[in-house]
Amino acid sequence: MGCCSSSETPKKEEAARQPQSHQSFEMHNIDTLNYVPEDAVARIRDPKRLVTQVHIVACSVLETGGNHWVISLQTTTGGEEESAVRLEIRPGAYPGRDGYIGRLDVIHSSFEMMTRHHHKLVTIPPTTPGHCVAEWLDAIVAAGNHRYEFSREGRGCTGWVRDQFYLFVETGLLPPGWEQRVEHALTSAWVDGVLQGPWPVTQGRYLRRRKRMRGGKTANRS
Repeated sequence: MGCCSSSETPKKEEAARQPQSHQSFEMHNIDTLNYVPEDAVARIRDPKRLVTQVHIVACSVLETGGNHWVISLQTTTGGEEESAVRLEIRPGAYPGRDGYIGRLDVIHSSFEMMTRHHHKLVTIPPTTPGHCVAEWLDAIVAAGNHRYEFSREGRGCTGWVRDQFYLFVETGLLPPGWEQRVEHALTSAWVDGVLQGPWPVTQGRYLRRRKRMRGGKTANRS
């Protein structure tokens, strides 16, 4: 019995000295939603800030090929110029199991500024009018889709954007019928809005078990 006790104690002490994983430490201590500017939280989540259009946007051409993708929510409060809230997932500062844990930037700016150097490849109206920006953000958080790890190569924004499109369809925020156009856009490479040819969708992984929002297929596992 003494031998058993002495062997267990070092194991426990060794386990206590092991660094905590990204799931046991970082994800419980890091807010992966980053509002830009920092004082814009109330403006972005204003119940009167309604989404009028959803844009699937191809941004910069990456050095390794393909595009950086974001979702732009065109918004209005009824009493101001139309503005936009960009949902942009990008590698953050904290390493995960394979790549870096994503940071979801929620960026508020004028609509003209948001789209000046970006190309809106698919524009979709909400299923019904009257849904505020906070509802779209809350849908992402409720699904756990704000907790995302990029690949070892730092890729994965395309897969994240595609998953949010299907999430919005599943939750009724966006209507069905746009799948073919979205898939065509996201599975292609673009330069200044001009089609360059097919390009594979890059996918990171979500930091919990989840189901892909189409066809009932199981997606990335935690």
